[in-house]
Parts: sequence; C-alpha cells; structure tokens
Amino acid sequence: MKTILSIAIPLLLTALFLAYLHYKFAIRSWKLIIHAVLFGLLASVPLLLLNEGTILKGIYELRNLKRTGFYSFVVVGFGSELGKFILLRYYFQRQKSFRTAFDGILYALLIGLSFSIVTLPLFMSGWLQGPANTVFLITYPIANIAFAVILGFFVGLGKQRQNRIVDSLTGLGAASFFHGFYFFINLTNEYLIYALFGGGLIVIAGLLLLKSLNQTDDNNQD
Repeated sequence: MKTILSIAIPLLLTALFLAYLHYKFAIRSWKLIIHAVLFGLLASVPLLLLNEGTILKGIYELRNLKRTGFYSFVVVGFGSELGKFILLRYYFQRQKSFRTAFDGILYALLIGLSFSIVTLPLFMSGWLQGPANTVFLITYPIANIAFAVILGFFVGLGKQRQNRIVDSLTGLGAASFFHGFYFFINLTNEYLIYALFGGGLIVIAGLLLLKSLNQTDDNNQD
C-alpha cells in the first residue's frame, strides 16, 4: 500500500500544480513546463549512481554515525540536488523566458515534484536506503518542494543579477545541506528537532518565495 501511495502522492501534487498554473497564469507555451516534468524524471540519476557507488565500496549499510552522515548529506542530499541543479542551471537558465528568481522556483518545483515520482517509491520499496515509514512518505514530496524553492531561487537570482556561478552554487549547497539534514533526522527519533527543522525550512522557503514575487513585481513596474 505504501508503495502505491509513494507513486500516487507525488503524481497528485504534480497534477494539482499543473492545474494551478493553467488556471492562474495565461501561459503561451507549455513546452518548457513539459520539459521540466519529463526531464525531472532523469534528475535522480546522480543519486542512483552515488547509491550504487556505496554498494560497490561496501559502505551501503548504515552501521555507524559516520556512514549515516555520509549517506545522508553526500549521497542523498548532494546526489538528489545535483541532478535538479544540472537541469536547472544548464538547460532552463539558458532559455530566454527564464529571467527571474521566480522563474527558477517555478521550474525547480516541477523538476522536484517529478523527481519525487521516481525516488519516493524507491525509498519506500527498499531499493534505496531510507526510513520507509508513514512520516517520510507524507513529508518527502513536501520537503522536496521546499528544497526546490531554495535551489530555484538562487539559480534564478544568478540569472537575474548576472552572477550565475556564485548564486547557483549557493543554491546547490544550501539545498543539498537541507535535503541531507532532512534525511538524517528521518533516521532518528528526534521528533523535536524534526519539528523545529520542518518549521524553519517552511519559513525559509516561504520568505524566498515571497522575495521572488516582490522582485518580479518590481521588474514588471520597471
């Protein structure tokens, strides 16, 4: 049942977001939006490769804190965000219609939701190591939305103020850290830390989204 839900929840969130875009905005072309959804399915490749690397090196089993930290922050955190970053930075950011931090968030959200369609079932089925419990099942797609806001904001900001390298790497580093920390605390029973982290992550993502909207309004006025 959990495996079915792990597919259904990200699919439902993706469908709802696409419906929101359809009714909220007068979109002239859906080409890049469709590309974001389709290419997002491939964003899991770095994660899968790093995961296979841990198996080949014999460090797949999380027997101690060192291995758990490495798997959480490097394999899952960095591996997950690297695939999204490559698509966002080297394909979408180069498009003429990609101009602001909000554009970065928009495409990152689509990529992140599509990414979850592939990876959440892998975690829940045991193909990827992870806490295959109900809390992870529900929070993983939502957490990926927050990570997408962080990554997309900085990649978009880099295009907006012509500071692509520094801003883009800032986004990758921040999103990777938050993703890794999220996964790490899911492997523990520290529910207070979990709640504090979740609340802080929502606030940060919300503030970045609000700032991107304000910047878009300022650009439109100019």
